[in-house]
Amino acid sequence: MHRVETGTMVCRWLCEVTPTEMRTSYQYLLAEAQLLGSRLWLLDIRRRNNEDPETAQWLLDTFMPTLAAHFGGPTFLSYLLSPSHLVRINDHALNIVHVAQLQRSVHVALFNEEGAANEWLVQQAGKLSVA
Repeated sequence: MHRVETGTMVCRWLCEVTPTEMRTSYQYLLAEAQLLGSRLWLLDIRRRNNEDPETAQWLLDTFMPTLAAHFGGPTFLSYLLSPSHLVRINDHALNIVHVAQLQRSVHVALFNEEGAANEWLVQQAGKLSVA
């Protein structure tokens, strides 16, 4: 889904998905974001609490570098997690956030409240309009 008023791509996983379905979802989201020129993403994974190490590695090694290469500036990913998922997050997931930040083209933030996740994206949109 694309929120025209904010230019935000929104992807909500409403149930558990397989690693293949998850990768397909990310690839679809990237294709849609490219068509719309959207560099602000809200990724709601509150109901998708699977923590597949292979998919996490794919995000780190393949998807994040691909994402960084596809836009002429930074992309901002706001992950919305359930409170229990945020507590369970392991070092590998935090490593993805760290590596994404180091690329300086992909910025990731983790939230357990949708209002805060959206507010962060609004702040990032302000930075995009200044640049």
